[in-house]
Amino acid sequence: MSEKRRHSGSENFYAGKIICSETPFAVSEAFKTLRANLMFSSAGEDCPVFGTTSAYSNTGKSIITANAAVSFSQLEKKVLLIDGDMRKPVQHRIFGCDNRRGLSELLSCEKSQNIGDVFANSVVSDVVPGLDLIPCGKTPPNPSELLSSENMSHLIEYAKGIYNIIFIDFPPICNVVDAGVAANLVTGYIIAIRSGETDRRAVKAAVEQMKQMNAKIVGFVLNDVNLKTNGNYEGRYAKYYRSYGSRA
Repeated sequence: MSEKRRHSGSENFYAGKIICSETPFAVSEAFKTLRANLMFSSAGEDCPVFGTTSAYSNTGKSIITANAAVSFSQLEKKVLLIDGDMRKPVQHRIFGCDNRRGLSELLSCEKSQNIGDVFANSVVSDVVPGLDLIPCGKTPPNPSELLSSENMSHLIEYAKGIYNIIFIDFPPICNVVDAGVAANLVTGYIIAIRSGETDRRAVKAAVEQMKQMNAKIVGFVLNDVNLKTNGNYEGRYAKYYRSYGSRA
């Protein structure tokens, strides 16, 4: 897999928001809890595929996805993160990677092309140790069609032979159908919720939309919780993390 050149710009909105040894304890523990729950929900599956979505934008969905993937790489798992939000991609910004080639090029390739070669040219290797990224690439005119294509099925099948776990960052489900069109390839979905902004009706609408598309929901992540003043949330939601102030 080729190593793409990283962006050298000094301005990075997501700088410091990826979990590491210096991350506050509450944040690290929240992602360990999320990791443990995902491992339990996929017990017995060689390479589970988890999709993340939300009702609407501004939930921190993408940074949650990135950190969930990083958390698994810390267990010395071989992890693949796919930026499936081809309408508003940010994973390349989170990790400071080149976005000239990626998922859109991979899914648009001709059937005659060797998927292994196209895959290798679309992946950024080791954005953190053990974690590879397929960024969005050029924004396509037909994201839903690409995500539901035969090439998407071939991509996931091929990647399962290389990785231990796969994460796909999808767009908000109440805005576009992209997250649900690949439901047959996804082990389970995580729905991101922002405390104080995502209301119950939006969450209910997201759940109903996912059910209509036969998508399995494995849990919710409640983001932007003030643990000092909103301790009651801890009992209502199994997975949460303190906000980094992200607007993914």
